[in-house]
This record gives sequence, structure tokens and C-alpha cells, in this order.
Amino acid sequence: MNASLTNRQNEILRASIDIIHYDGIQRFTIKNLSNRIGFTEAAIYRHFKNKNDILCSVLDSFIIKLENFVSSLKEQEISSFDKIKSIYDRLSITFTEKPAYVSIIFAEEIFKNNKELSKKVGKILELNNKAFNSIITKGQKNNEITNEIGSQELTLMTMGALRLMVKNWLMCEFTFNLKTKSEKLFSSIKILLEVK
Repeated sequence: MNASLTNRQNEILRASIDIIHYDGIQRFTIKNLSNRIGFTEAAIYRHFKNKNDILCSVLDSFIIKLENFVSSLKEQEISSFDKIKSIYDRLSITFTEKPAYVSIIFAEEIFKNNKELSKKVGKILELNNKAFNSIITKGQKNNEITNEIGSQELTLMTMGALRLMVKNWLMCEFTFNLKTKSEKLFSSIKILLEVK
């Protein structure tokens, strides 16, 4: 999961993600985590300060993956639309493999009074916003993407549509194929963004 953490810490994170996915974020407690992995609660506290610290580590793991992906995508000599599709594909695959990321990122109730978690989710949004905006701006300069609408508005449409679809997937309890829906959504976005 995260190379900067110990094997035991990564084991705790994996179990935490499983609890969040299968039982819901509300049932994610240190006691339930202790029961799931067979460690005492004291043993968990030797690796993480509290539940909040674990959630922050899960989000940090996602942020690292996202940063690495965005960085590698910048270096690729492919069209703007291929880059946008790559982001849609990567996020739909990542979320399908680890739906708990969605459960955490979209768990507004845990962020209301938690500035640290809110800041981490804000960083994820900012990374996505910068990536989409950079791709769209370059696509407009290369005459691939329409200039009739500003890059920030197109970024909001492109990113917001994906975010809404993922939120819908969460609300439907992950019952539809996110990758298939993502591909259909990208096709529609491409029609809207293409230079006519």
C-alpha cells in the first residue's frame, strides 16, 4: 500500500479499508478493527494514534497513487482526450478495486468537524482539478478541445460529471459497473469538448 509505512501498518490499513467497504464508515472503530485483524486495541495504538490517523493514512495512500499517476501522465505524448480518458479509466479501476476509497472520500459526515481529513480530501480535489485543467488548457492550445468555453468551466464539467457518477455508484451500493459507465461518460464528454 504505502512504502513509507511498516508491514504491520499496511496490514492495519488494508483491514480498515475492508471494514469501511463491507460494514460502512460508521462501523469503522478501533474495537471492530481489533476484532477483524486479531490485534489488541493497544497494539493498534502503537502503530496509529487513533481512528483519524488511520483514515488520514488511507487518504495519503490514495494521494500518493494519484500524484504518481498524474506525474507520469504529464510525460506521455498522447492527445488531450487520451489523457482525460486515462484519468477516467484509472479512477474507475482504482475505485472498483478499493471501493472504500469512495466511502471515505465521499463521507461528508466525517469531515464536517475534522479539518485534517477535510484538508486531505481537498488535496485530492485540487490534484484532480489541476490535472484536468492542465490537460484541457493544452488541448485548447492544440485545437483539440473547444475554445468556446473557458478551461476552468470545462474542467468543472469534466471533473464534476465523473465525481457525480462515482457518488451515484456509492449511493447505489456499487451495484453497476463503474468502468463501463465511465467509458460511456467519457464518450459523451468528448463529444461536448471536441472542436466542431
